[in-house]
Amino acid sequence: MTALTSATRSTARARSRSRPPRRPLLSLGRAVSWHRRKLAVLAALAAVLTGLAAAAPDGPPTLSVVRATSELSGGIRLADADLELAQVVAADAPRGALTDLAEAVDHLLAAPVAEGQIITPAALTTAHAVTSRGRVVAPLRLADADLAALLRPGDEVDVIAADPQSEQADVVARAVRVVTVPRADDPDESSETTAGTLILIEVDPGTARVLARAAVSATLTVIWR
Repeated sequence: MTALTSATRSTARARSRSRPPRRPLLSLGRAVSWHRRKLAVLAALAAVLTGLAAAAPDGPPTLSVVRATSELSGGIRLADADLELAQVVAADAPRGALTDLAEAVDHLLAAPVAEGQIITPAALTTAHAVTSRGRVVAPLRLADADLAALLRPGDEVDVIAADPQSEQADVVARAVRVVTVPRADDPDESSETTAGTLILIEVDPGTARVLARAAVSATLTVIWR
């Protein structure tokens, strides 16, 4: 029994001597080295992603433009609620597109526009807008209010004067451009009375005098060209 115990102890001491001594610092170094390799891989991946982002081409330049928030009728006075600023690709914006709401608010719309349409100076008009020198803006009162409602700024018409006494009708102005057609929802511009509806047209001074004389004794109407 004593011999067996001695043999067991001898075997345990031999196994103890055969095991390599524990080295805590070496294990810590290996762990740190593994984490360093992991961090290095992450850093390399980040560098690659950064390089790809830097090499990627920038998007097309954009521009903030004024556009209509809904479908609008020609002749109305634009309000803040009618307009908005929107970012669009600069190359897609029409030349001269307005970029400030203040450039359009309180101006008259020359013609109908669709929802989302970008507003340009050509879409706006004023009661005193003329296209060239030597032209004037003159009032024209039409007897038929329903006819006046069909007109749009920019329309080109001939003016006809009908004399109820002589029962004759003559063209007194040709190729007249309609400047402004007041709308009923614009109290500042609307001037519909029992005598007819007032619109503004662009003519030369001579034609303006002819129309003024015709309005005294004749009923005025227009036909589209």
